Amino acid sequence: MLRFFRKLRQRLLTDNKFSRYLLYAIGEILLVVIGILLALQVNNWNEERKQRQVEVKYFGNLKNDLLADMERLDYMLDVAHNKVRISRNVKRKADQDSIGSLYDFSNDLLVLFFVEEFRPNDNTYEEMKSSGNFSTIRNDELKLKLMTLRKTYIEIAAAQEHMRYDFNVFLEDFEKYIDWGRYFILPKSNIPKLEFVYDSVYIESHSDLMEQEIRELFKSKVFLNNVFLLEINYAYNMDVLENSKSQILEIMEILDREIGTD
Repeated sequence: MLRFFRKLRQRLLTDNKFSRYLLYAIGEILLVVIGILLALQVNNWNEERKQRQVEVKYFGNLKNDLLADMERLDYMLDVAHNKVRISRNVKRKADQDSIGSLYDFSNDLLVLFFVEEFRPNDNTYEEMKSSGNFSTIRNDELKLKLMTLRKTYIEIAAAQEHMRYDFNVFLEDFEKYIDWGRYFILPKSNIPKLEFVYDSVYIESHSDLMEQEIRELFKSKVFLNNVFLLEINYAYNMDVLENSKSQILEIMEILDREIGTD
């Protein structure tokens, strides 16, 4: 083919047909330019295809992270609901000066004492940010919703830090009145699983003393104020957690469309 074009060019020059040669030269240049453009286009297609494969892989990982977050959020909502319920129950008993069962009282305090916190699965998100792949996401709506969710997660973390401080004050005041360790036989308890075995013998033989301790505790304004703070903090936290779930569901719908169109 190259030999043919070379002979054609030589013939045009030999026959002194300059205008035809000029047209031929222009055509040859156009063919070269078109070839280069086609090569660039093919290269761009390949790069876009590779980038899309990377993007879809990240989307799949993001979806898995969000599914785990959703499961944890559901659990945290159950925890928050329970803490609000128990806080109201403790305040009601204090108002009525009604202790009820020492075991029930201890169970209520167990619910309030042990703190559960939400930690998002952000490995994929952070990897996308650090590698620069987050900025290359072509779906602007998805990017905006992911960034909004991150702000909500930061809000949850700030609320948890605040609640941690309130909890420490609550626990410190409680310990001034109640010798809580006497309620349980710790060597028989499974502490990592929060499965405590009550020392029934001690409780039954010291019930009057324990009830008196609780009545003194119920007179503590610091304790009651902190029970109130636990209630409103967890009630507020429930609203933020529900908002997070709504945001995740919206993001999941977009991810499903993106992955499905690949």
